[in-house]
Parts: sequence; C-alpha cells; structure tokens
Amino acid sequence: MSNSTHVDDWQEDLHGICGHYYGVAKPGQRTVNGRVGTYKFDTLDVASVTGDVHSIKRSHEGIRRDDSEHIFCLFQMSGQLNVRHNNNRVILKPCESLLLDSTKEAELYFSESACHLISLHMPRSTFLAANRNEVQIGHKMRAAHPMAASILQQIKEYALNETQRVAVSRASSDMLLSMIQIGFSNVDNVDRNYHPGVNEDRFQFTIQLIESHLTEEELSLDWLADRMRISRRQVQRVFQEGNDSFAKAVRSRRLKLVAEKLSTSRAHSRPARISEVAYSVGFRDLSNFNRGFKEQFGYCPRDHFTSGPDAGRA
Repeated sequence: MSNSTHVDDWQEDLHGICGHYYGVAKPGQRTVNGRVGTYKFDTLDVASVTGDVHSIKRSHEGIRRDDSEHIFCLFQMSGQLNVRHNNNRVILKPCESLLLDSTKEAELYFSESACHLISLHMPRSTFLAANRNEVQIGHKMRAAHPMAASILQQIKEYALNETQRVAVSRASSDMLLSMIQIGFSNVDNVDRNYHPGVNEDRFQFTIQLIESHLTEEELSLDWLADRMRISRRQVQRVFQEGNDSFAKAVRSRRLKLVAEKLSTSRAHSRPARISEVAYSVGFRDLSNFNRGFKEQFGYCPRDHFTSGPDAGRA
C-alpha cells in the first residue's frame, strides 16, 4: 500500500487528532510522504505523524478555535525537528522528547528527510495540577535521560502495537503520566529561572505556578508571594497587569479541571460523583461551584455527561 497522502488529506487527518495545528507544505508540494495515524492509550489519544512537509504551526487563531486544552508529549522517532515554543528553540533528534502546550503558539520545522514523531495528548489542567513541581514546557528530554527509554517503551508497547493490541489498565496510563511529570520536572525551576521584570512574563509565570499547584490547600496570595519572592501587594499588581485577579484565575482553572475530570470519567463504567470531583480540586462551596460552572460553560455540571464537549474537534 502506498505511504503517500494528498496534502489536504494529511492536513485533515492532523486536524482531526491534534486540533488546529496546521501543516505547511513545501512550495508546489501536492503529496506527503507519510501519514497521520491515531491510537489510544487508555483514555488518552496518541498520534503517529510521518511526513516530509515544511512545518507544522500553531497560531493564535488556532488556539482561539480549539475548546479543549492539552499538553502534548512529543517523541521524535526519526528525522530531526526544529521546534520554537514557549520562548525556546530546540532541535529534537531521535529518541528525544518535548512537552508542547496547546495554549501557546508553536512552530515545528521538519528536516529535509521525512520525519516520524509520536504525540501523546494529555488534558492540560489535569496534567499540570497533578504535578507538584514546575514541568518544563518547551525544553527537551534527551535520549540519555533515565526516564526517556522507559517512557518511550510504554508508548510503543501499549499504544502502537498494531499486530496485537495490549489491554491498558488505568494504572498503566497513570504510571506513564507520572513518569512524564518526573522526567520533565525541575524542583529548582522557580529559584533559578524567575526574574521579576517584564509584565507579561511575570503574569505568565504566576499562572504557571497556579496551574502546577491548583489542587493544593496552601495555594493563596501569600503562598504565591513567597514563591515569587515579592510582596502580596506586588502579586496583586501582577494580576492587574494581566487584567485578571487571583480568585478569578484560580476558579476558572479549577472549573476547567473539573470539566476535564468529568469528561475522562465518562469513558468508565462508574462515572465519578460531581461533588467528589469538585471537592478534590479545591472547591468547598457546592452552590458557588455549580453557579460558576454554569457561568463558564453555559450548562450545569449534571448536564456535562450529555451536553458537554466531546473529545472530538470541530
């Protein structure tokens, strides 16, 4: 069977699994030497992307058009990928991996020969909230990293085994996410990399801290001030500079986390209780939670299983 795909079909397949990431063909290119395959790792989507296009890009317009937010864990299988993302420029070589944030712009430039990369799609709020350290978005994990081989083996064995599908237990996917979180974490990230200065950088860094500690009881303005080494009043100014507030930022992201957990729960025979999920992410007043959920999503939490967004892309 031919491995070539019409550019438009390749683009449509990429869009179907990855959302509004756009393939950019080379001048005059009509066919792509490769395909986009879709697989499952428990409830997580996995994309296997091969091709010889010029690049794949994620623009502000693409971010705006996608309702779902993900952290993509990219594994470079062959060829070379030049990545611009989260203020970093990285050359990804075979057996190296990188985390990509769907809420931020990205440019992935293919090498001259056809590339093969695997993308594991993790619900963004769930992934970040489960990680107690700051994961490094846009920084690569080298092939020599102690976790690299084990993570890739899990993906190959459970997600890409086409000849004999291996049953993936819930524990296996949880273990994989934990391995990825450990591999891309740096407990000294704040002290070494935070420099109070540019307004946009300060606000984005503050949001990153909130998302990484979203379910923790200690999350507060005072806690943020201590981590950022500035005063409580200065933290409030950071939110004002970003046209936001601490309370709104935390509530909005906790509501997104609840929605993600409910969506994941739909795939299991015994869906989680809404109240338990709300409490687990930090809500203490269910009336306030229900009201906020409807304001943010346009329907009540109990309607999420029938009215909420599905896993597909528009």
